[in-house]
Amino acid sequence: MRRLAALLLSPAPPLLLLAGVAAAAPPRPAPQCARTHEEAVELARTRGKLIFLTVVVDHDAENRAVVENVFRDKNFLKIAEEFVCVYANVEDQHGKVKTKGPDGKPLVRCADVPSIECRDHQGLAANWARGFYPSSDAKTPVHFVINAKEEVVETIMNGSFEQGFNHVPADEVVAKLKALLQKHGKGLSEEEYKGMQELLTDAKAARARNDVTLELQKLLPVVALAKDVEGVRGAQARVAEIDKEASKVLADAEVLVARGGVEEALDALAKVAAKYPGTLSAAAAEKDRKDLEGRPEVKRLLKARELYQEGLKLKEKGKADLARKKFETCVRVYADTKYGELAKKELGAAPSGG
Repeated sequence: MRRLAALLLSPAPPLLLLAGVAAAAPPRPAPQCARTHEEAVELARTRGKLIFLTVVVDHDAENRAVVENVFRDKNFLKIAEEFVCVYANVEDQHGKVKTKGPDGKPLVRCADVPSIECRDHQGLAANWARGFYPSSDAKTPVHFVINAKEEVVETIMNGSFEQGFNHVPADEVVAKLKALLQKHGKGLSEEEYKGMQELLTDAKAARARNDVTLELQKLLPVVALAKDVEGVRGAQARVAEIDKEASKVLADAEVLVARGGVEEALDALAKVAAKYPGTLSAAAAEKDRKDLEGRPEVKRLLKARELYQEGLKLKEKGKADLARKKFETCVRVYADTKYGELAKKELGAAPSGG
């Protein structure tokens, strides 16, 4: 394997090429790249993506093959969207192109990667990329895959740091990146990230209004993203904090259960489940409520209450005869309950023949 030029010892490019701007040629396909290492790390941290750092120089054919063969490959461009791409090149012999920004104003950008300027990739090569090499003899072309903690998790190369490199073909780069995605998982797309930020903003507003139910309704979809990113971790922490608060309310409800205050306990458990949806305490409250309602004596009590309340509604509507039938049934079937006693009182107070 032949030895390639060190990253920081490349020959001086011709001045004519340094100043050249390809005005007529439109920008060619290239991955969207971060302009600084701070931006790359921030994107990796907030989107849960790995950083794909490509280090090349201009004056060598194997290096140029990375740009011309790999960066332009449609399969590579598709999978590159799942990474935070960074282009590091200490040279700018490749020239510049004129393009337009989001506001429609003309811009002069790097011909290799039009999402950045040449000074961006030159700075990245000189001040950041070299830190990932095992020695100061920084040979190219090479790709480093880095996590948000700036740790190298994979090096994609064709050769060795001692002898130098040839470029890795596009299909091999794509295969390695696919394997990394299977191992580490995908991060958030920009659409998902925007949606997450909107939910977190709404959750913050709900918290300011002390509306814990609405806050949880906004936080739980963020938690469900199940990504190792700042926004999700923050939502998880807040939900755990709310659950701790809910557990105290649940404990009070369970005291009522232990004391035999069935109806009060059922109401309290229902309030916990409704106020703190999606929490462990809400799930526990719902289970306690169903268990309590499943007891034979509680079933009888609830049936008696239902009959008694139906009788009261009919009485309020002036349907005395129908109300009497409800009360009579309640007394006959559920005389041993408090609602049987209440229904009996209603029958004693009602005028005969209604």
